[in-house]
Amino acid sequence: MTRLALIGATGIDWWKDPKKKSFVELHTPPGCEIGNFTPKHGTHSVESLTDEAYNAPFILEQIVRANNEGYDVIVIDCACDPVFEAAREVSKVPVVGPRNTAFHLALTLGTRFGVVTVQGEALKKCIEHGVRKEGLESFCAGVRYLKIPVLDIAKKPEQAQKAILQESKTLIENHGADVIVLGCTALSHEVNLKPIMDELQVPIIDPWIVAIKSAFMLVESGLSHSKVAYPFPPKKGINEPPSLEGSFDDILKR
Repeated sequence: MTRLALIGATGIDWWKDPKKKSFVELHTPPGCEIGNFTPKHGTHSVESLTDEAYNAPFILEQIVRANNEGYDVIVIDCACDPVFEAAREVSKVPVVGPRNTAFHLALTLGTRFGVVTVQGEALKKCIEHGVRKEGLESFCAGVRYLKIPVLDIAKKPEQAQKAILQESKTLIENHGADVIVLGCTALSHEVNLKPIMDELQVPIIDPWIVAIKSAFMLVESGLSHSKVAYPFPPKKGINEPPSLEGSFDDILKR
């Protein structure tokens, strides 16, 4: 049985949302298990580089915990891919980032992708930072966002659905996109992408779904990230905050 650790990126346990849990179960292959890991502390959403930095040690703590509990593969549940590279450094098992996976998959389905995320210039900048980090500026048609904050998506799913259609159409018709990537995993269980794809005739990639599917594929293929690219960090002394005491002993502490 393959065991996948789904690592939350915020201080909210999204697993308690029945709609989210049903969506997770729908995309879990038979005979596999998805475990829920929620950071002890953190902002209630990730919509900026500051949110990423604030939540980083608490997300990383859960990555280490999933390794210690014997999970086979890890997915970070956020399209900003917070602590993605660091997570791969500390992990003995594959770590998958939704943004990283979705961006590169987009270029197997088309030639130029656009991103539709949720409200805010700060989040837009965060996604653009990710595009640059991946070296994909020349393949990205742009990043647009809905006029809905991430924490309000569940209250306005129909509005979100219409806005995704409109922003995707703008990226296709005005900016040359031929594939669309969603820039927020909170949209995954709230919207139905099929009618939008049917109307626009382009693929719309849900980063959560493709990350989960890629994670199971890596395990089945016997593959993981390169430890030459992501070596374990050197051990050293640490001044630990009480809330993280002992969490990184086997990884960082000398």
